[in-house]
Order: sequence, then structure tokens, then C-alpha cells
Amino acid sequence: MLALTLDLHVHTNYSHDGHDSVEKIIKTAIAKKLDGIAICDHDTMEGYYAARKYVADNELNLIIIPGIEVKTSKGHLLVLGLEQGIERGLSPEETIRIAREKDKEKNGTVVIIAPHPFHPFRHSIGDLCVHSELDIDAIEIYNSRYFFGVANEIASRKVARRSITAVAGSDAHSTECVGLATVEVEVEVETEAEKKSKQKMQVEAILRRIKDGEVGIKSCKRTPFWVYFKQFFL
Repeated sequence: MLALTLDLHVHTNYSHDGHDSVEKIIKTAIAKKLDGIAICDHDTMEGYYAARKYVADNELNLIIIPGIEVKTSKGHLLVLGLEQGIERGLSPEETIRIAREKDKEKNGTVVIIAPHPFHPFRHSIGDLCVHSELDIDAIEIYNSRYFFGVANEIASRKVARRSITAVAGSDAHSTECVGLATVEVEVEVETEAEKKSKQKMQVEAILRRIKDGEVGIKSCKRTPFWVYFKQFFL
């Protein structure tokens, strides 16, 4: 088994509020010794396409997980594993239904996550992800963009009561925050060549582990105040 360290929630400047290029984000992830990142730009997958191309063109050893942060009518959802985006503004139920329909083409490896579910003023989905039949796979109980951590604590308690998979993500909008919150996923490898080349690992294998709840939270660090304020005023 090979343990991979992943940041499941990263933005590039393809997001309306992202500050750094795909190139800078990828170089930072490699410098911080991450095995992979999920590019989850707001309502677009252009950042993922650009990141995938940059890694391939430069033969870099970093796994790029396809992702998107979709704005639904009641809050944001992260969808990992799709190669195409989903229309914004739909209900959470309709957004998830579309993702699941597309998931049939991906052998059941699409992962739907409720990000920062209890952070105020963050388009959070709140109790809807806990007290309903909303078909999500995981809840982000640790999001690095916070001041006091109350929302993260609420999410952690809610997850424990519902017995749903817990994940973490930096929600990085600039290079300073990449890797502040990570998860660890163990995947099987068959050859020494695969161990030496993480890029050859199948993204589907990682997503399947997360979907099955076989994921652990590895690191949880807060976004520095000066970074948060800089991004807010920019």
C-alpha cells in the first residue's frame, strides 16, 4: 500500500476569487511534498484542464484530481471526479442527481462533498447536509479559512452523529495556503515502477477510497490572518 497526502480543495485564478496561476499552485504543491491536489474552482473546470495539461507537458509527479465547487441554490458543493462541469444555481438535489447520472460513466467514483458547511457568509449548505436525505459522500469538517474554528467544530460534531465520512481541505485561494489541510489515502500499487511514479496512480482509485470512507485527516492548519485579510481586500 502507498499512503498519499492530498489537498482536496484548491482554487486557482480561474476562480473569480483565486489569486495565483495554475503553474504557481502546482509548484507550491510539489514544494510542500503533496502527492496530489483537487482543483475545485468556482463553477468552472478550466483550472483543472490547465493543471492537468501543465503536469503532463512538464512530466511532473503530482496527481491532479478533477473537481469543481458548484454554487447551488442553497449553498456550495464540491464534486470530485467529473471531467465536465455542472450548471450553477440548481437545487442541491438536482445538482447531485446530475452528478450521479454522470457518475454512471465513471464507474461510481464521483465524490460529492459539503465544503465549509457551517461557515457563515460562505454560501454554506448548513444543516441541509445533515438533517436531510441529501446524497453526499463526505462533509468537510476542517476548512483552513477561518478565524475562530467554531464552524469546523460544529461540522465535526454533526459528522460524528451522522456517521458520514469526514474530510479536510485548505480551500486555498493562493499559494500560501496550499496544503494547510490535507487527507491521507492509501492505495494499492503492484510494481516498483508505480511506487516511484505517483502520477501513474489512477485518480479513480483515490476517489473510490474516499467514497468508501477509507480516508484519514492528516494535517489541519489555519490560514494566516494576514493572508485572509489580503485576499479579502483584493
